[in-house]
Amino acid sequence: MILIAGKIPEADRHIDWLNQQLPEPVAYEENLDEAARKYGTVPIVIGPASRKFTAQHVQQYSELKWYHSLSAGVDALPLAQFRQQGVTLTNCSGIHGIPMSEQIMGMMLMFSRNLHNNVRSQMDEEWTRDYPLLQELHGKTLCIVGAGSIGKAVAQRAKAFGMKVIGVKRNQLDMPDFDEVVGHEELDGMLPKSDYVLLLTPLTDETYHLFGRNQFREMKSSAVFLNYARGKVVDEEALIQALRTHEIAGAGLDVFAQEPLPAQHPLWGMNEVIISPHTAGVSQNYYDRALQVFVDNYNAWCNGDPMPTKVNLELGY
Repeated sequence: MILIAGKIPEADRHIDWLNQQLPEPVAYEENLDEAARKYGTVPIVIGPASRKFTAQHVQQYSELKWYHSLSAGVDALPLAQFRQQGVTLTNCSGIHGIPMSEQIMGMMLMFSRNLHNNVRSQMDEEWTRDYPLLQELHGKTLCIVGAGSIGKAVAQRAKAFGMKVIGVKRNQLDMPDFDEVVGHEELDGMLPKSDYVLLLTPLTDETYHLFGRNQFREMKSSAVFLNYARGKVVDEEALIQALRTHEIAGAGLDVFAQEPLPAQHPLWGMNEVIISPHTAGVSQNYYDRALQVFVDNYNAWCNGDPMPTKVNLELGY
């Protein structure tokens, strides 16, 4: 038996589909505590990637062999407990490319065409044309820090707008739609060249506060910073300072060190900041794609093949 632990939308439709794809039955329990109590001997659990799924939950599944996370980022999960119990962890890496790349392109267009201020003027019923000279994405340079599957999708769309694309990643391989790919050690050297800097790296011990005061100082004063990684990959105080002192021109943010972002937080009141509430990966097609990834991993697991999205529990991604 396979268990889905935690609430998912359109559960009946998704369970019916899984039962058509898999040779063993699928159970469903919305409450995580009840799921562990009722189904503590199942070997496979599909569940959330949030802190709500705790080490204690993992311990309650005495026969657990494999946990499939319904998200790509797994930094909130009890990785140490998975290691201790010898549990395989897979994630949904690869499913966010379409929605996130579309939102990121939308965010860059908001800044280049000053659309966020148009919306504010509309709310105030003001016909305002007293804006800085409007920009174009065409000819601008985008630096993608963490050029994985999402970065590739962004690069493809950015090239369609005529942008130059630089990728920063651990493995310096030539990739389609990237004009240049460099290693992490060359990141600071790419920042003065870039008009938009997009952060897509996972949160690990290595990437915690990867962007801080030194990195913002290296950026152009006309540049826009975009964080679609994890909030703690950025030193948020350094970002706020860079915005206040106009070291950078703006920031498009989907993730934050504390979520929900607290009321009265300085970022709320900054005109040069556009905020989305960690929704870039959300789509009407999300769970269709997430469960297809599970089925692909299940087939590989049954056949003794490498699982496509297996997480390295030591590295955290």
